[in-house]
Amino acid sequence: MKKFLVAAAALSCVPGVAFAQDEDQGANLFDGVRIEARLGYETPTVSGDGDVYKIGSAVSYGAELGYDLAVSNKVTVGPFVNYEFSGVELCEAADCLDVKSNLAAGARVGVALSPTAAIYGKLGYASLTIEASSGAASASDSKGGVYGALGVELSVSKNAYVNLEAAYADFGDFYGTGFNLQRRQASLGFGFRF
Repeated sequence: MKKFLVAAAALSCVPGVAFAQDEDQGANLFDGVRIEARLGYETPTVSGDGDVYKIGSAVSYGAELGYDLAVSNKVTVGPFVNYEFSGVELCEAADCLDVKSNLAAGARVGVALSPTAAIYGKLGYASLTIEASSGAASASDSKGGVYGALGVELSVSKNAYVNLEAAYADFGDFYGTGFNLQRRQASLGFGFRF
């Protein structure tokens, strides 16, 4: 009789365990505060009259901070801000044009494709800092514009993730020249979610 009661008690726990597992599987694992390190390759350009001219191409590196709020078991929305340093430099004799950094901020929307994979899009504002130098004299200025990005994110553990992202920013007219300044970038991120 005791064995029967123990077996009945054990069986009564199974539905509760199954329900808890179903809840875990339905939870959105892409929500929460996150911080990530970013490494990219960027190409700032100026375009006009049907032509595109590269200022240069180089490695960029920086970090991003964001908060993703689950609005369903598949969709997240939230703010982000990232700051990246640039290695882009264009020189002719003693005259140089350096892209120093890029700041971007805005909103991110993500959609989970599976428990460990999601796609996301970003839209916001970006500010690119450029320094011009000639000999010992130098001056810097920032240009602001529209920023957008598309990416895919993969969970590598409960709290760690990697992502691959393509971003584009348009900063408008390049100092009254009639040419528009843009930034194109592909980046790899590694982050933690809390």
